[in-house]
Amino acid sequence: MPLYEYKCRSCGHVFDVIHRMSEDAKDVPCPKCGTKDPAKQMSAVSSFSGGTASGGSCGPGGGGFS
Repeated sequence: MPLYEYKCRSCGHVFDVIHRMSEDAKDVPCPKCGTKDPAKQMSAVSSFSGGTASGGSCGPGGGGFS
């Protein structure tokens, strides 16, 4: 299931919710203030198809991550 980022319309707290693409999180309460009806945020898509962003392999000596 995809991970979606939401922002509370009341207090501005940003939080993640895991749910199906066909579901809506309008009834999910904000973990900070408890208000329901959060706003879905646009987030960057992350996709890896072998290797890292620098083209190396994951693991010791082959990444680019520190």
